[in-house]
Amino acid sequence: MAKAPATTRKSASGSKTRARATTSRKTSTSLKEIAEAAPAAVSESIEGTAVDDGQDLMRKKELIEAAVARAGVKKRDAKPAIEAALAILGETLTSGRGLNMPGLGKVKVQNSKDLDEVKVVNLRLRRKSTEGEESDEEGLAEPAE
Repeated sequence: MAKAPATTRKSASGSKTRARATTSRKTSTSLKEIAEAAPAAVSESIEGTAVDDGQDLMRKKELIEAAVARAGVKKRDAKPAIEAALAILGETLTSGRGLNMPGLGKVKVQNSKDLDEVKVVNLRLRRKSTEGEESDEEGLAEPAE
């Protein structure tokens, strides 16, 4: 991209001039292009999340980046909403209530106990086995034989 020429502007007193460079704005991509690129961005961010203790975890920063890529919203708009949702989910599960969220699945609290300044909550997540298909139906997966 080529920069636009600098412009000069005189102050009210007329004694000083100030040069100000103007740049053209980057054109935004369409939502369709963002939606098509989102699965690749999510898989790339998930693949590179190795942790020292050998577990593969998604961090809040990666979740926010993936949500921004998938939804096509600005990070400054998505971040507070995602942080609020995570806080509410954490409080709900810590209080012993379960969740039924299409897209995530059904989360039940198995048991919980208080340790030194930490509350340990064991959860059970049940999801449909067909990944990639989003559905508003609230049925559970068939039990294993």
